[in-house]
Order: sequence, then structure tokens, then C-alpha cells
Amino acid sequence: MPLTNSRAQPAPSPADTTVCVIGAGIVGVNCALALVKEGFRVTVVDRAPPGEGCSFGNAGILAEWSFVPIFGPDVLKSVPKYLLDPTGPLTIRWRHLPHILPWLLRMLGFASVAHQRRAAEAMHHLTMGCSEAYEALAAEAGAPELVRRERILQVYDSEADFKKAEADLAYRIRYGVKVEALDRKALSDLEPALGPDFRWAHGLLAGGRTTNPGRLTKVLAEAFVKRGGTLKRDEVRGLGRLADGGFRIATAGGYFEADRIVLAAGAFSHKLAAMLGERIPLGTERGYHAILADPGVQVNHAIGWKARAFYASPMEMGLRLAGTVELAGLDAAPDYARARVMADLVPRLLPGVKTEIETQWMGFRPTLPDSLPVLGPSAVTPGLFHAFGHQHVGLTCGPATGRIIARLMKGETPNLDLSPFRSDRF
Repeated sequence: MPLTNSRAQPAPSPADTTVCVIGAGIVGVNCALALVKEGFRVTVVDRAPPGEGCSFGNAGILAEWSFVPIFGPDVLKSVPKYLLDPTGPLTIRWRHLPHILPWLLRMLGFASVAHQRRAAEAMHHLTMGCSEAYEALAAEAGAPELVRRERILQVYDSEADFKKAEADLAYRIRYGVKVEALDRKALSDLEPALGPDFRWAHGLLAGGRTTNPGRLTKVLAEAFVKRGGTLKRDEVRGLGRLADGGFRIATAGGYFEADRIVLAAGAFSHKLAAMLGERIPLGTERGYHAILADPGVQVNHAIGWKARAFYASPMEMGLRLAGTVELAGLDAAPDYARARVMADLVPRLLPGVKTEIETQWMGFRPTLPDSLPVLGPSAVTPGLFHAFGHQHVGLTCGPATGRIIARLMKGETPNLDLSPFRSDRF
């Protein structure tokens, strides 16, 4: 039952408007930082410290080119092959299939080139320019070393995969993505440790990487606090409307109130939206990483093995192997054999690499059936704003998402069409 109460009508100015951002991942922190810069009184609440969820364990790629949904006709045709290969990039926990089947069936309805093109037209506004934005944010926060604007390598062990990628990248180039084709000599000059099977590659020049996505999120959260924001470590257990249109947030530690809410809780956001009467078909793609603290080989760039759908990304803590997709919902225990698969495959990519795993991790990528986030005002609850469902590109889309939320909160119109991201589009 919704909570009710009455309070004085809040003034419309940012300085007199309290905002609760639910979620301290990279998207929530970007939203909070953009809002506090505009003068709003902002509290971020999360049951975990900043950057400890999905933002902690990704490959750290600032993928400006990654605005075309991964799930399309080519991937759909490859699904049987992936599922039959225990080392493949996709796996399903079959006992969880009845629970995730409705979401999967909805996804099938969007597995078309036409939808990929429509989605790309919307998504490129969220991805392009992210590396420049993070470079500025990290510098402002006193940690410029965390962001590197440099080429990302996408490598292939078959010419057929290379040629297929050429056609795909040609489409992205229309949006301003810069790409260079690399032969074996050029590739060896960049990455001498790369295995001999990899004779084709693309250098993706628009974008870059962070050397520690979890620390980047924490550093930006610290910058938010220095600007007057509040971090509250607590679990949200209830959301209700107040008589004046504000909100009462029930947490494990008590209650507090806010004039507006930004919902940026990743894969758990739909459960919170449901507390305010909004049903959103959010699912999750589980991703894994393994840290090789002492890989024994020099890796100069983040390297994506296209056919195996994972990255070998050099980071502060060692070489991170990150990627793949497991479909098993939110409640199943991690299957760290998925991390071991990447460690077992990486010697082909980097001969001589030491594959002892120091740490391993699993996180939840929040995914809508059409591979687009929910971004903008709630369709049913005035004062509630959504910022979740970025799938594989939450890190990449963080700065643009934060700017959009801040403009909307000020009553301004963003310079892009938000209708593809509506919460009631399904």
C-alpha cells in the first residue's frame, strides 16, 4: 500500500529541491554528480558502497562505437552453436528457463536488422563522446590516470569474422566512429605477445578505457560528496507517494523523504519501479570476470576476442578477462566455471600467459527486451525518473545519461528524442 503524508509544496528551484538517486553504480553516480552540479540537494542510497555492483567488474571499455544492439539476426542464428559449446560465449541455466522465458520471447521480437538500426539511431547519442566526458570528470576529481583515450583492439582468428566485422563497422563509421584495419605486422607492433592465429584486427579509435571501473565510480562518488551530495548506505524496502507529490523512501534503517527520485539501481530497478505501480520487463545478462594478477606477458591495449566475446583488459590490479553472457536470472548462485572458461581460452590469445586466477566475479547486466535503456520520466508517477537498463554499455552511457536526467529535472528539453527510451513502450 502506498505511503501517504503531507508536506509543504517544495519550491521549484534546484537549491530547494531534494532528489534521491537510488543506486550507486556508475549510472547513478553520474546522475547524482550532474544533478549536484546544477544545485540540487541530492542523496544517493544503495545497500552497497559506490561501484560495488555491476560497475565494479566490467571490462572498463569506453565503447563509443557500441550503440548497435548485440542481439540481432546474426547472434540469433548462432545461438544453437553457442549453447552446444561449453566454452561458448552464451550459456543458459535450463532450470531457470521457465522464469526467464517470457523475457526471452520478447527479445526474439526485436531480433531484426530494422530494429538494430532504429536502436542505433537512438543509442549513439548516449555513447558518443563518453571518453572525452570521463577524461574531464576524472581530471576534475583528481584522478586523471583512471581514463585513457586510446585505441581498443578487436581481433579475429578467422578472415570470415574479420570481413563480417568490416561490414558492421562500416555502418558505425557513418556516425563518426573511427576505425583502422590492421594487418598482422601492424598488430604485432602494437601487441607483440598476441598469438599467431590472430592475423586480422581493427583498431577502434573512438573511445578508450578505464584502468579500474570500480575505483572510477568511487572517485566520482567522492567528487559528488565534495560538492555537497550525501551518500547513504542502506537498502530501499519501500517507496510511497506523499500528498504533495513528493516521496517517502523506506529503508532498512528508517525513512526519509525527497521531492524527486532517480531510479538507477541496475538489474534490480524493476522491483523498485513496481513499488510505485510501474511494470517494466527488465531482465539480466550475467557477466563474469577473472583477474590474472601476474599474467607474465605484457598487454598494452584492451583486446577483444570477437568470436569468444570477451576482453583481455590491462588494469591496475592485473589482467582482467571479462565478458560472456549467462542467462539465469537474479537469484541463482554464480557459476565461476564461466570465469575459468576465459582463463582456459586466453593462452591462445596470449601464448605464455599465466592463467592462475587471483579473484573472480559475477555481475548483473540490466537488459530490456529491445536492448534499449529506460531513460526519462516515469509514465505513471510524476517526479520519478528512470535511468537503467543500459545492458552492456552502462559505463559508456553514464555521462550522457547523467546530463539528460539533470536537464529533465530542471524542466529543460534534452537535445535528443527520448521516445525510444520511454518506460511504457512495451
